[in-house]
Amino acid sequence: MVSRDLLDRVADAVGKHVRASKGFEEESFVNPLMPVDCVAAFVMAEQLTREETFDFLVSVAPEGHVYGYFFEMLGNSVLSVHVDYPPRRCEMLDDLTVLEGRRVLILEDDVASGTTLRIVVDRLREFRPGSIDLYLGRPKESQVLEFIDPAINQVYLAEDHLRPNQQSERNQQFIDFFTRQLSD
Repeated sequence: MVSRDLLDRVADAVGKHVRASKGFEEESFVNPLMPVDCVAAFVMAEQLTREETFDFLVSVAPEGHVYGYFFEMLGNSVLSVHVDYPPRRCEMLDDLTVLEGRRVLILEDDVASGTTLRIVVDRLREFRPGSIDLYLGRPKESQVLEFIDPAINQVYLAEDHLRPNQQSERNQQFIDFFTRQLSD
């Protein structure tokens, strides 16, 4: 079992990471800037990193950076876009011309109305990526999956890769990794 102290330390590190990320603004957010399940988020990031499934990761700031933290801790670079609220326009915070013909994974916390995702996908398609997939960090029950843009090839939910029979092994992997990373 992962100790409450370690989970709190990881959540604190995530919060600092998000506040230092491109696209963070001081405003009242609908969604919290912390992962629902740190272990599940880490396990999914580790698996996708190990499989080398994507060429580029694009975080929808600021909430996407909550999950981008785990990818960055594993050595990945994360590009950023920001959608205003209420969602009307998407601002590119990095040079996205590198996406042409490449496999892209959007990092987002949830899909509620699908508006933010549609705006992001429309902007990313201007750069002609080879494929666009989606990582969602919040649990399935807080998603409205039928609103996912049809241009998305595959959806990855953090919870889908944390199998009950692997829970103990994944917890230990999380403990070992973050005990090393967060040691002062």
